[in-house]
Amino acid sequence: MKPAIILLAAAAALSACQRGSGENSPPVDSAPEPAAVAPEPPKQEETVGFRGFGPAHFGDGEAAVRLAWGRPLKAAGSEPGSCLQLFPDPAPARGFGTSFMLVEGRFARFDVDEALFPAPGGGRVGSSAQELQQHYGGRIEEVPHKYVAGAKYYIVRAPEGGEARLIFEVSPEGRVQRWRIGLPPAVDYVEGCS
Repeated sequence: MKPAIILLAAAAALSACQRGSGENSPPVDSAPEPAAVAPEPPKQEETVGFRGFGPAHFGDGEAAVRLAWGRPLKAAGSEPGSCLQLFPDPAPARGFGTSFMLVEGRFARFDVDEALFPAPGGGRVGSSAQELQQHYGGRIEEVPHKYVAGAKYYIVRAPEGGEARLIFEVSPEGRVQRWRIGLPPAVDYVEGCS
């Protein structure tokens, strides 16, 4: 009998906690709350630029890069002490997605092989050579690709000066396959840390 009394007392206490409909009760708002508006994504210059990736500037250490990315990164590289690349973990289904290169422990380059991140100025994976000309105009230096006949590197220097370079790899068909941005000599390494 005692368990029944305890259950009745608990039920009474819970019902007292519920909002009443009496005169002293505040009105119940039956309208649904508006859906939360997603914040605007950061401007691409704030994400990837001639200074680095987000708050991680070229020259910063590995910890700054990992903090800026905000998700797990897996290290790879044939020369762990001198050249290291950090890749998203887990890896994307195709390609590598993005990577961060560190040389002598310092952030030196950011690579992209998917359309997720636009390059500073608007170019991206999949852009045509004509679109790159529209975005970067006379700032493009065309260089033949080291391995692929008919393909080119489009090299763009920072509009405000400085050492950083943006390099697009353009296929023989005139489409951006990947791009990278960073400081020489790392930005010029064709094979990455290989």
